[in-house]
Amino acid sequence: MARVGEGGGELRLDVRFFAATLCIALAFGGCTAATKPPSGDGTYRIVATTSVFADLARLAVGDAVLVESIVPAGVDVHTFEPSPSDVARIASANLIVANGLGLDAWIVKLLSAAGKSSGALLNLGEGLDATDGWTYLDARATGDVGAHGGVDPHIWLDPKGAALYVQKIAARARADRPDLAAEIDAAKGGGLRDLATLDRELAEGFAAIPAEQRRFVSFHDAFGYFARAYEITVVGVAVQAPGQEPSAKEIAALIDAIRAANVTAIFSESQFPTRVAERIAAESGATVVASLFSDALGAAPADTYLGAMRANAAAILGAMR
Repeated sequence: MARVGEGGGELRLDVRFFAATLCIALAFGGCTAATKPPSGDGTYRIVATTSVFADLARLAVGDAVLVESIVPAGVDVHTFEPSPSDVARIASANLIVANGLGLDAWIVKLLSAAGKSSGALLNLGEGLDATDGWTYLDARATGDVGAHGGVDPHIWLDPKGAALYVQKIAARARADRPDLAAEIDAAKGGGLRDLATLDRELAEGFAAIPAEQRRFVSFHDAFGYFARAYEITVVGVAVQAPGQEPSAKEIAALIDAIRAANVTAIFSESQFPTRVAERIAAESGATVVASLFSDALGAAPADTYLGAMRANAAAILGAMR
């Protein structure tokens, strides 16, 4: 697979921000919104790092739990910088939901700034194995090693991976609040059925495309699990990790790969600029399709996980036909 933009790229947050945030919290003697404990009104609160994980939490727990996200829809988790108001949001949560695997590592410093223990954090992507029916992709194979270390973190882009996330969230919320078990069980059951239906729809759609046409070039390498699930060949990626600039040599190699594979479309992602993809498309004869959703949700109908995944499938299938 051709790759563009080799090198590092792990998100590094400004330590000064966290120092300032802690000073703000301490200055108010532990009584501000940034340091107050979870609400005593009986509401169970889940705060997720991204809009994607927040929506998967809603599939897991339904209306029995209050769910919100830190990174807004349409914003890139790789370059997001938390604010003091995010510390307040974390401080008020009973459960903080993150992906782990290096994708949203900044959440650890937010926990510290909010005075929360690591026990309040649930890393959805970590600790999966064969007993869950899951095998991780090696980031060195998918091209995302610079940003996320040894494992591709984009598990949720396979609906089967998203189902594992829903189960983990529901199990934790149920353990924390057994009085809400009936509501959580009902929500989880409906969410898992919806995900199974989505998976079946996507499998049928891609199975109808000849294998030689199931070829794919994306902006960054977020779609490895998606490609594995539906037997799509990833020909290459425009950048190794968000924020990196490809060299002329890397662009030339990708253009050669696109031409050799007869790829007609390069997929950008909703939260990233299209400049690099447009340059590659102009030189390769491909078209840029700037409509995929990976790390963030978007406007309706892509304002839910199910809607975003169906929008992705429609865009990819349309380009492959």
